[in-house]
Amino acid sequence: MINEILKAAAALLAAAALLPVSAGCKKGGISLSEASSLMNELDQNGAISIEEIEAEAEAAAQAAAEKKAAELAEKEAQRQAAKEALNNKGTTTAPVAQTPKEETPEIDTSGLKIGNPVEAVPLANPELYSAGPFVPEVYDPADTREFKVLGAAYSDDFWAVVYGECKVGAVVSATVSDGEEQYTVQSEGGCFALRIWAPRINTRLYLTESYNGQQIGDIHVWDGRVITSSYEEDLNWSVLIGGGNQGFYYKMIPDFEHTNLLSEQQMAKVKEKIAGRVEKLSEIGDGCELVYLLAPASMTIYPELVPDTVNHAEGESRYDQVKQVLTEAGATVIDLRDTFKAHKNDALPLYYDYDSHWTEYGAYIAYVQLYDYISDRYPAAAPRKFSEFNWEWAYYTRGDMPWYFDVDQGGLVYEYTFKRHMNFDDCPDFLKKMNRYKWDYSVSYPAYIDDVSASKTYKTGNADLPDIYVFRNSYGAAIWDLLIERSNKSVFNTMFAYTFNLAQIKQADPDYVIYVVTEWELNNIYDN
Repeated sequence: MINEILKAAAALLAAAALLPVSAGCKKGGISLSEASSLMNELDQNGAISIEEIEAEAEAAAQAAAEKKAAELAEKEAQRQAAKEALNNKGTTTAPVAQTPKEETPEIDTSGLKIGNPVEAVPLANPELYSAGPFVPEVYDPADTREFKVLGAAYSDDFWAVVYGECKVGAVVSATVSDGEEQYTVQSEGGCFALRIWAPRINTRLYLTESYNGQQIGDIHVWDGRVITSSYEEDLNWSVLIGGGNQGFYYKMIPDFEHTNLLSEQQMAKVKEKIAGRVEKLSEIGDGCELVYLLAPASMTIYPELVPDTVNHAEGESRYDQVKQVLTEAGATVIDLRDTFKAHKNDALPLYYDYDSHWTEYGAYIAYVQLYDYISDRYPAAAPRKFSEFNWEWAYYTRGDMPWYFDVDQGGLVYEYTFKRHMNFDDCPDFLKKMNRYKWDYSVSYPAYIDDVSASKTYKTGNADLPDIYVFRNSYGAAIWDLLIERSNKSVFNTMFAYTFNLAQIKQADPDYVIYVVTEWELNNIYDN
């Protein structure tokens, strides 16, 4: 009887030492206080001494730890075998090589398990995960689209944007009355956003359309007023018009000019904070990995479209600094800059012209790189190919840049772009039935359904996929459904809420905590 009591008490103590100590103990453990109370009761009743219980408990704990380590090793071996099997079939996908991770000197990472970053494997058949090269639009003489100027607004100094519509494929040129310089832009889908110098508020423009150097139709005369946006003084929302129809937010400029670099003290503080989070997450389940998906600003990818009134700085950027400290702290960084530069001239654009967000193609390219990395550990999570989606081109309105220019707050300015729809049979039913947009006529952030920005949990029921916990800003809207479909369980924190709540994360028990962060909001990494 004494031996049975001893074994039971030791097992309880071992369980308390190995399993989570929290209310409810979701995996069936007991608290250390409960085990201690039982031990004292046994000691007081003379059944067995605490020293004997502790000795037996230590032995049991060691045996349990060895068993757990063996199970984890077997699990990892199975995953590696599955990955190799897929490689042999030529179907495994993986990301552009990630920066090697360094151990943080202040923290012992030798005991980290599944939460350790893995070495990336080169992407197989990368052409299957892109839209292919850009093909110029062709003008059709039968095109009946009327030429229109929809409005004009000041961007910087006396530089202004002119929004309008024209023939598909046309180059739009403009000359300001009493001026000699001609301003031109290649339209996209019959839409244009032209940068001009307009020293007079009341301006007359002479505009033409042309294709292959030949003028189409007559000269168009526009007499109108160049407005000053009510958001001009708000650097969070004021807009700068660049070349190629591309708009930029003013808040992107500090990262472009490198005027917001972190000090050594700030970097050390961030490293210490993130290293602590890496260590805490490694203790969740089989080990949870901290991953940062860093979305570069459109200025970083298209510097040639940024006006020369903005200084393009060389050397180390804040993006470089943040990537460095995150990597040194033991986190995984998915740096999208090189990937986006490689895809900047694809048939589908990475960013909207008239909106500050990445397009659903930009989000797709980011998803490919993220899940290419994750699939090195979870082969079933390999990203979907480009052909597994429908890309629905149409004219959409409500882009945020015409809005903040005060040119269009009623849905008059359209951009020719696309929406992405899942086109594969094994898509979860709830995703098949879900319309992500509440407005059919828009791809802007406010057009998404409320669920996209809410704190919600989704389950696909596929145990071969990872569990994820996601922090994001509005860039998370276009990648939201992709994250859900390639995960077993996905928990989304409320959009724009970056507070690191360890208790909530532990409750979700994820394999990965993923941050989706844009370049101009990198402070959300180190301020929260």
